[in-house]
Amino acid sequence: MPTIARPFVRRRWAVLCGAICLAALAPALVSQDARRAAPSAADTPEAFARRYIVTLTAGDYAANAKLMHPSALASIRRFVTVLGEKDPSGATLKQLLDVPDTAAVRALTDEQVYERFLRRTMGAQAGLAEAMRSAKVDVLGHVDEGADVTHVLYRLRLTVEGVEMRKVDVLTLRRAGAEWRAMLSADIDNLVARLAGARAT
Repeated sequence: MPTIARPFVRRRWAVLCGAICLAALAPALVSQDARRAAPSAADTPEAFARRYIVTLTAGDYAANAKLMHPSALASIRRFVTVLGEKDPSGATLKQLLDVPDTAAVRALTDEQVYERFLRRTMGAQAGLAEAMRSAKVDVLGHVDEGADVTHVLYRLRLTVEGVEMRKVDVLTLRRAGAEWRAMLSADIDNLVARLAGARAT
């Protein structure tokens, strides 16, 4: 891997992993006693958020991928593809997805790319399992933006390696057909777009 590209990948990988972990875990840690249910068009946004996070607390990343909006899945594929192309050695794709090259990425579905990425991201974060067990999240409600987009507001308290983090944040949902699906946060989506855009530079 070129000397200049290696620190670029390391820095961006660390930033993105940390951000995605926090953004993904927060809304889902609402209730450790919640039970999984098959997706339903009648679900409230709050119910969807709870189900979304149960898949994360259980480590069921394949199920979590099925709750993501297709455009969010496509963003993660675009991100890992760009970084993989920047590193001909294959080390970056091994780290991100545990695959040897971009040909192997093309053989995966968007859901499989996201599942592998999430599994590797979660596994790379020290203290995350303990944080998942102890996190406190309250779903406060939702605000609709037209008929097909809604924003679920939640309050998060999360302790990682002795450091407590508190924030009020939003999980955006968009309909895919008749069902709600989760979007990446605006911060994560913008970060992915910026890093992916580095292909032209």
